[in-house]
Amino acid sequence: MIINGRVALATIARALPLVLFRAGVFVAGGFMVIIFFGMLLFASRIAGGAGPVVIIVVPVLAILGGWICGRVLQRFFLFRHRAAMLFLFSGRAPIPVGLTGAIEESKRLIPDHSCWVLLNRGLRQALFAFIRGNRVLPAPPAADRPWVLTQIMDLLAMRPLSQAVLALAYARGSMDAGQAVREALALYFRHGLESRRQARMWLLFSAAGQFFQFLCLAVPNWIFFRGAGIPVWIGVVLAAVIARLLHRAFVVPLELAGLSTALLAETRGRVPDLESCEKLAALFPDAALANKF
Repeated sequence: MIINGRVALATIARALPLVLFRAGVFVAGGFMVIIFFGMLLFASRIAGGAGPVVIIVVPVLAILGGWICGRVLQRFFLFRHRAAMLFLFSGRAPIPVGLTGAIEESKRLIPDHSCWVLLNRGLRQALFAFIRGNRVLPAPPAADRPWVLTQIMDLLAMRPLSQAVLALAYARGSMDAGQAVREALALYFRHGLESRRQARMWLLFSAAGQFFQFLCLAVPNWIFFRGAGIPVWIGVVLAAVIARLLHRAFVVPLELAGLSTALLAETRGRVPDLESCEKLAALFPDAALANKF
């Protein structure tokens, strides 16, 4: 079995301006990390050379600064564009909807950042319970879980699968956000066999893509830092950070597009089980999440 790469690319085309805009943000973030790292390293040289303490403090400060900037962007900017991208992946939007229209439509299901956080937490709880065979929900078929490694891969793929479920919730078109998410989960639990298989393959593709990006950056960094007399492990850490940003910019949207398309295809025309929808309320214990719905 292979990943549905061609279909994923066709889905990406529906949201291409938004995907490119998000990619530009992550690429710009990579340049900011490099510049910030260079400024700290230059300041440390002026202050008296790269001693053992400075060698450790400089990359830690660079990574910490990048992480803080990333959290701020996620809180006020990136989550909304991720939700708009999932809305476009759902196929409900007409082609001329545009970036602004997609962002506004995404607010129907996810009005603010707190709802985004609580909703994703609830989805991961539901998926974890399903994979582990919670008594409230049916466990995956035995044929779909032949060995422990499969379960581990399913657990690692929970995050992208939860995003695919959100795309399916957008596709449901319900005005009740909570009901749309519960119906999407019920459809996934009953009919998402191929989506789970695709998630495992996309997980391997994603890991391979990130490792390849890391190698392409780490090798030249190793050569450059060694020639400049700087500890090469700093260059390797910097390569890992940049590779992570590039992975989120280019590989993650393709992975989400492929999983969303697979889930939408195998649930098209299906009717969610009402009993499963009612049972799912037990897997959203957070009162704040219930109030959001």
